Amino acid sequence: MLILSKIIPTKFFSTLQLVPFLPTLKFSSHALTNRQKFLTKEAVNTLLKSCSSNPYQLKQIHALLLTSGLSIKNSLLTHLLTCFIVLGDMLYVRQLFDEMHKPRTFLWNTLIRGYVQNDQPKEAAFIYKRMNLLGVRPDSFTFPFVIKACAELPEFKAAGPAAHAQVVKYGIEFVAVVRTELMIMYVKLGELGLADFLFKTMVERDLVAWNAFIAACAQNGYGMNALALFREMGSTGTRPDAVSLVSALSVCGQLGCSDTGEEIYRIAREEGIECNIIVENARLDMHMKCGNIDFATELFEKIPCGNVISWSTMISGYAINGESEKALSLFSRMQSEGLRTNYVTYLGVLSACSHAGLVSQGWRYFNLMSRSDDESIKPRKEHYACMVDLLGRSGRLEEAYNFIRSMPIEPDSGVWGALLGACVIHQNLELGQLAAHCLYELAPDVASYQVLMSNMYASAGRWDFVKKVRQRMRKKGVRKLAAYSSVEHNGELHFFYGGDRSHPQSEIIYEKLDCLIKQMKSMGYSSKTNSVFHDVDLEEKESIISTHSEKLAIVFALINVGPDRPIRVIKNLRICDDCHTFSKFVSQISLREIIMRDKIRFHHFRNGVCSCKDFW
Repeated sequence: MLILSKIIPTKFFSTLQLVPFLPTLKFSSHALTNRQKFLTKEAVNTLLKSCSSNPYQLKQIHALLLTSGLSIKNSLLTHLLTCFIVLGDMLYVRQLFDEMHKPRTFLWNTLIRGYVQNDQPKEAAFIYKRMNLLGVRPDSFTFPFVIKACAELPEFKAAGPAAHAQVVKYGIEFVAVVRTELMIMYVKLGELGLADFLFKTMVERDLVAWNAFIAACAQNGYGMNALALFREMGSTGTRPDAVSLVSALSVCGQLGCSDTGEEIYRIAREEGIECNIIVENARLDMHMKCGNIDFATELFEKIPCGNVISWSTMISGYAINGESEKALSLFSRMQSEGLRTNYVTYLGVLSACSHAGLVSQGWRYFNLMSRSDDESIKPRKEHYACMVDLLGRSGRLEEAYNFIRSMPIEPDSGVWGALLGACVIHQNLELGQLAAHCLYELAPDVASYQVLMSNMYASAGRWDFVKKVRQRMRKKGVRKLAAYSSVEHNGELHFFYGGDRSHPQSEIIYEKLDCLIKQMKSMGYSSKTNSVFHDVDLEEKESIISTHSEKLAIVFALINVGPDRPIRVIKNLRICDDCHTFSKFVSQISLREIIMRDKIRFHHFRNGVCSCKDFW
């Protein structure tokens, strides 16, 4: 038999009024009677609140409930179940749920919510299906989380509309929270027309709905739509708030529209909209994502009560802009001032090391995280991926692979993707194939990984393997993302695609581009055709590479943007070697600063030199 004091920590017995029984109380029938007398529902709830973050103690309380007969009270099990959901132990949550006696709709809702909050949408959908099979009637609290789950399952395209049909069936399609989640779901699934219809037919078309729609577009790659909605909101008389501003500034950062972002911020201040620390941090982040390092630094120093987000934003911003020394210096200053850091701060620090190839410093910071007693800065999958990227880009591929094998957590697609990217750079076909195999198992529908593998085979001249990868992509319906570059001019975004002649200024752009290339060739420039991953002759490769989107965007800016301003270009994919060289030559010839942000980082070209020092 077990002593009760071994089940519940001694410090909690005063709560249960059982201290006098500690020396002798065992699990006899007499003891159980005494325990049930003192072990009230209120006492257990108080105990659960005290132990909510300790899984071991929570399991001890569960054992107590089982032996005391209180486990039949679903309210106590619900409280216990909620604690384990917060801790992310969904396996234990499911065991708890399965032992409940005839769980009501509320408990089913709690389980579905738990799976959604712990990134297990398939399990959430399965539980909803089981709920229906058992004849448990869902309610308006069931569907918001079911719809969230469906939004995360694009591979099951019928799931979302099926959930929508159920909503209509139960007559709750006009419940605000349900309709809002449906709207967000359709944005995530790329059905903007349906999302717009739901939004415009809402019974209460208020600020909350506007903010939800704008945020959904902003967070799912529809930045232009988000900005259009933000402007439309103002024209309808709905006054934006801090939440609206954060979404708008976030979009401007994504699109590289700092001028538009500053105009939005200025109008907001003039209209008396509160610009709290969250808004100021969003503004800071926007300027860093637009490459405005000096201005962002000025803003940061003027923020009166900067928090950990402000500091982390600056550290990460310096890192992606190639200012690794400033990033690490700011982190040291943060530590010396006794400011609290978190896992995001360290992610910025490791990113700074990765972008500059600072391997020994990267190891030092990573080990500092690993040995810390602070759970908030313990390494997560993102940090492991960053270390693999640091080692891989520095050419230490075997060390990166061994690091993955020694990880205490299961490596995800981000970790293997970092290794594959490094293998492409350093042409390690054997290790690249291993990483690609793991990625195909973990993320078979992610086009970027398939493209990386295809490009590696192409660089090695293995066109038979290139053909196989591309055939596999076509079979699974995985499409390569079209490369494009954009430039903001006079509050408008101009987009360019490779070889595109649809822009109204195409004729003059191509004429100036030809002149520039001729001038560059006289200075020693020659096309780097290794960036063309097609099995074609040299002349055709040169033709393809000469009209890449980056080149067209830069020339457009040379023609239209005043000489007193830098040229800013946003590229949705990684810049190629040839366009990198082209940009250096143009910065030297034109005496203009070119700031280019690609998928990986910023490149600041000045007088023929890039801030990345050709390490990216």
